[in-house]
Amino acid sequence: MSLPVSFRALLFGRGVWAVFVVTLAPPRCGAEPISLFAFDDHALPYKSNLKLTIETPRKYAGNPVVPPGPAGSVDAAAVSFYGSIIRVGGKFRMWYSAKSDRAISTGNLTPSARIAYAESADGLHWVKPELGLTAFNGSKRNNLVGMPPNLDPAKNEPLACFVLHEPDDPDPARRYKMAAYTVYYPTPAGRRAVGMPDDNNPSTILPFFSRDGLIWTLAIPAPKQPWFDETEVPFAVRNNFEIGGLYQFDGLYHVAGQELSPDVFQPDGSLVRRTMVTHWSGDFIHWSQDKSYSFQRYGYRSVRETFHEAHEPAAIWNRGNVLLGVFGLWHGAIITSERRMDLGFLVSNDGIHFREPVADHVFIPAGADTEWDARGLLHGQGFENVGDQTFVYYGSWDVSGVTRKPGSVGLAIFGRDRLAFLATRDPLEGGFTSMPLENAGPRTLAVNADGLSAAGFLRVELIDKKGEPIPGYSGAAAATVKTSGLKRKVAWPAGERIQCPNAAYRVRVTFAGADAARVKFYAGYLE
Repeated sequence: MSLPVSFRALLFGRGVWAVFVVTLAPPRCGAEPISLFAFDDHALPYKSNLKLTIETPRKYAGNPVVPPGPAGSVDAAAVSFYGSIIRVGGKFRMWYSAKSDRAISTGNLTPSARIAYAESADGLHWVKPELGLTAFNGSKRNNLVGMPPNLDPAKNEPLACFVLHEPDDPDPARRYKMAAYTVYYPTPAGRRAVGMPDDNNPSTILPFFSRDGLIWTLAIPAPKQPWFDETEVPFAVRNNFEIGGLYQFDGLYHVAGQELSPDVFQPDGSLVRRTMVTHWSGDFIHWSQDKSYSFQRYGYRSVRETFHEAHEPAAIWNRGNVLLGVFGLWHGAIITSERRMDLGFLVSNDGIHFREPVADHVFIPAGADTEWDARGLLHGQGFENVGDQTFVYYGSWDVSGVTRKPGSVGLAIFGRDRLAFLATRDPLEGGFTSMPLENAGPRTLAVNADGLSAAGFLRVELIDKKGEPIPGYSGAAAATVKTSGLKRKVAWPAGERIQCPNAAYRVRVTFAGADAARVKFYAGYLE
């Protein structure tokens, strides 16, 4: 969706408000591939005798894949994975928050934090190249990226940095985009430095552009002082906005993160603590002051003593028609040493509203006290399908402060797109029916499934929006899939290509046969 320039002025102009209505067309499948994941109850809303099971990943035996550097280096205290991993031209590229001072590395705002870079050929073995761009302790022999020279890191702390790569941007200097966390100083500038309460962190993002992902320029005017004030930043949040992810969806850019009252409230106006919100932009430069109420932790109560919150949600994996996200399952406590944080899992179909497929499910668990990722995990935006595996990167952060292990980056591995599966709940046949899918021309359908055989298989049919069978694709002409695999093509008597005249159709899948209970459906792909 794009808005006229005049609408942007109403949306983003300071002190100017407007009431308007935007009518959106129904979601279009278009000619793009469509993924039908087992956990997506929007794409697969109707089910019979099926249950969802979220898989447990295997943690890579070589973890952490990116540990802190040696004493005196830019990341000697912590490699903080509030960052991104993107595969470009076969190379894995990582941007992360490097912390050099161990004494302050556990706090939120650390003057030692700077944005650093690492890369890998296989996603497993990483190097920190000497970029020669930024001086640290009198030397440029380090992996710090190049930032605008007029930004003072001590006053514009890059606690988090999230990166997009858009190779089709017509301006080569803007093909990499980064949103970085920063604090700002309410006017008169610098008031926070001379007495603003410590628990009040006015904060926002800074948008940056880059040609190569290494040398970055501000997308907004530079501050008049070494710090920004609220008149200069993209949007102003009085208490705290900590970015958790950056993504582009439906023609708009979004930053997801956490806010709390007085900047966001429950729908009835009551106070909240950590709550996921999203701000949006049409051009990556001008951002909305208003925000969505995107996700609230299951069972949350709007009191300060609520300790089980969503911490800085959510890093996002854009899969075209659906967004996948990870976030911190904060298990808080009055006594710091009792705190823990695992990672949870979110899904969205509009980029605005997010949900957990299974409430409070631990997607990636924190490690035991003897392990490198003890007691607490950090999410970052690092998701890649590599061969027949799915890589999900994550960071460590002992939120209890007990083990004092430094922050590092590790890897969790799933089977490719096998994050969760549908299977029969009872030892009987079961099935699901998809939402109506626009017929954008001939397509093929493939399934990602396991446990298939001649005695336990998937029967696949096409029906119209109203539920009537589509000739050639239903009943006696239904297709069957009896071989397990990542992308097993569905073939009807007329062939693999769907060439029906209907404007839209639904996919109906039945878990059939005497061994139907052995069947696991992970995903379907319309391509």
